[in-house]
Amino acid sequence: MRSFAISTVLVMSSLLASSIIAAPTFASTAVKKEWQETRSWDAIFTQHQVEPQQAKQQQAKPQKTKSQQTSGVVALWNENKQQGYTNNLKRANQGFLPASTFKIPNSLIALDLGVVKDEHQVFKWDGKSRDIATWNRDHNLITGMKYSVVPVYQEFARQIGEARMSKMIASFDYGNEDISGNLDSFWLDGGIRISATEQIDFLRRLYYNKIHASERSQRIVKQAMLTEANSDYIIRAKTGYAVRAEPSIGWWVGWIELDDNVWFFAMNMDIPDAAGLPLRQAITKEVLKLEHVIP
Repeated sequence: MRSFAISTVLVMSSLLASSIIAAPTFASTAVKKEWQETRSWDAIFTQHQVEPQQAKQQQAKPQKTKSQQTSGVVALWNENKQQGYTNNLKRANQGFLPASTFKIPNSLIALDLGVVKDEHQVFKWDGKSRDIATWNRDHNLITGMKYSVVPVYQEFARQIGEARMSKMIASFDYGNEDISGNLDSFWLDGGIRISATEQIDFLRRLYYNKIHASERSQRIVKQAMLTEANSDYIIRAKTGYAVRAEPSIGWWVGWIELDDNVWFFAMNMDIPDAAGLPLRQAITKEVLKLEHVIP
């Protein structure tokens, strides 16, 4: 059990990567070779039904759209055992638009190139009213990540520029490294694709400060990824919703820090509309509980 309070988590964040496990030797194919497919998680996906909002709106009509069984994948990596597990190895290796999970590398690049000074720098709201209320105010890197503020990150990308963005993404070995499309939206509707196993490979390198970026930049991004902390575990993660994909794809990627181990995870799933978004975390956490990673 962790003895420190949640308020202490941010202070200790820079120490966690070195205090839990010694960094392994990384190779470009290290993660991809050690994956096992398991069918024990199938029931979790089967029991979750995604009911499109359109169906809810048609409840007064004699016929309504049927709920859809969730289609997706969870990939887990046990760092102590150097072993990966997934319910669908084919889908785990299939590339999808990263959507807002790209805020992780985007933040790293912006920090490393000086586009963003630090986690406290304020980015003024442009005054344009958007449907997501939390976007309609000033933000810093921490709140921009927490509320997944797309306009802030689009401005980061524009200031980074195409040439520098392409070079940094290649140095990160991030997905297919294809930033074709609009510079300020290629992660939402462009050519870049990344798989669940590739997400985990990238996250493992970030955890150990092995990304081709400064240790300071990596530390700040990991601080911004803090999602949940209690006496049993810490979760650092990022959601994503590729609404312009067909079908739309939901993501949740990150890792769970325990006293004596780290579990990395990446889940993606087909989502007909925003009504299904909470299932990203719900399904992943049920899998983590089944595997006794979290209580």
